[in-house]
Amino acid sequence: MRTRTALFRLSHYGRPHVGVLVAAFACMVVLGLGTGAYAYLMGPALGFLLSGGTEGFSGAHAVPWLSTLPREAALWGFPVVVIAVGVFKGVGYLGQFYFMGLFAQRVVRDLRRDLFLRLTALSPSQLSRERTGDLLSRFSTDMTAVEWAAMYTVGSYLRDTLQVIVLAGVALAMSPLLGALMLAVIPLAALPASRLTRKALRGTREGQAQLGQLAGQLHEGLGGLRTIQAFNGQAAELERFSAHTKAHEEAVVSAAWARGGVPGLMEVLAAAALAGALAYTAATRAMEPEALLSLLTAVILVYQPVKDLGRVTQFAMQAGAAGERLFALLDLRHPVEDGPGAVAAPPLAQSLRFEDVHFSYGARRALEGLTLELPVGKVTALVGPSGGGKSTVASLLLRFEKPQSGRVLLDGVDADRYLAATVRAQFALVTQEPLLFSGSVLENLRFARPEATLEEVEAAARVAHADGFIRELPQGYDTRLGERGVTLSGGQRQRLCIARAVLSRAPVLVLDEATSSLDPESEREVQSALAAVLPGRTALVIAHRLSTVTGADITHVVEAGRIVESGHHLDLLRAGGRYAALWNLQTVGSERGAA
Repeated sequence: MRTRTALFRLSHYGRPHVGVLVAAFACMVVLGLGTGAYAYLMGPALGFLLSGGTEGFSGAHAVPWLSTLPREAALWGFPVVVIAVGVFKGVGYLGQFYFMGLFAQRVVRDLRRDLFLRLTALSPSQLSRERTGDLLSRFSTDMTAVEWAAMYTVGSYLRDTLQVIVLAGVALAMSPLLGALMLAVIPLAALPASRLTRKALRGTREGQAQLGQLAGQLHEGLGGLRTIQAFNGQAAELERFSAHTKAHEEAVVSAAWARGGVPGLMEVLAAAALAGALAYTAATRAMEPEALLSLLTAVILVYQPVKDLGRVTQFAMQAGAAGERLFALLDLRHPVEDGPGAVAAPPLAQSLRFEDVHFSYGARRALEGLTLELPVGKVTALVGPSGGGKSTVASLLLRFEKPQSGRVLLDGVDADRYLAATVRAQFALVTQEPLLFSGSVLENLRFARPEATLEEVEAAARVAHADGFIRELPQGYDTRLGERGVTLSGGQRQRLCIARAVLSRAPVLVLDEATSSLDPESEREVQSALAAVLPGRTALVIAHRLSTVTGADITHVVEAGRIVESGHHLDLLRAGGRYAALWNLQTVGSERGAA
């Protein structure tokens, strides 16, 4: 996406708040008129001083009551006018900064909300391709760039452009010829300034990207600190970090040189214009001193907002580069989108079925013509070696992904005919990594069903064998858990996740390697909870360790994306096939480990 396109799309976020922008512009009009008044009054003030005040402020024709005042009255009248103009400008400054700040906050609020909604609407596989630190950088650094542009660049473009128009009008009113010649430096600077701006933009875009890389590496490093230290990898990480830092520094410095060239160029051209005007006036005596002073004041004052416009353009460039990164995420679409005419899925009544389903992650095939049925009221287990496609089944059921061919049926109806959110509502998911939030125990459990009463929460916790340890916590159900539930053991966290799934009242419980990362004691705790939860429920249990699914009603062995064997635990052992081989391999391994 081009930067100009990104800026145009960012401008859409300002349209709902155009009323605030109008209020800011009104304040800028006050400010611009006040600045023009200062420039205009400089000439009459000089005439008053040079004449000793004998003619009063006769040169101030635009202020009739001031131009007719006698000397004595002018001595107090002029300071009153200067103070009034200062108050006028002060109110304008205050109003424009307040309203522009309000405008920027509302723009960023809406953009941040849309980005959050988009990220939470993407599939896990889409997010897994992005570095977490880089995503956080877009929420922080890139959002800040947009905020600064909305506050300062938009404000400067309105305010400084208005001041340029007012002051140019004053200069041309004093002398059309000299005013036009002195103001001609502004368009003359446009071509070299545009080239410098493009160079600055390239550096800014690269700098934003390198900041994302730095944030991503920092996040990875903090998450893998034990591994880094265990392998004495600090030096290698520092070298990688230094490479990103150097690339960021070079990009930012290059952009800074280019940005600095714009006001520098204006300074040189402005000095040349002023020198030329003074030389011409001195040689031809084309203007009275009072008029010349007003002209010079207006021109000098007009160069400052022009330079400011060049200076704040850097914020626009940073916002454009940030917008490219933000819209790269906002433009992503979930692989499963609701089709036209999609309806809400009714509660599951009979079975879930996969019909000849194929699915690949890029070049890696995950499912090869999988056909599978999960009857209601039964516990179905999927086992087999890693990479066989077991977790892909769960992803397809929950509509995180869509089959590339074949169908997923709910009670005989293609899942594509239903709204994806209502299909997901049929399932309660418990994953290998117990995911808890930093709120209280009660808040974490109610995440599944916010309207649940305390009695219903406690009942679900008792079913999951979690009520006992919850009550032993310092504040019971109101105890804060910390980030990802770090204050609890692995088994306790997983039992809370099971309680949350029970509380959801979803028709189907999906356990994806729910005990694989636990120590033996924690695994026994969770297995005890599952023994109370699973009987009579519709459940899909995905497991690597066969000992955790011996009670399943039916077990399917999945290898290379296909079901190679199905049956009950004892029947599969007697069959002596692939399941029996895996069982013997794991049993022998466990016995040797115990020995």
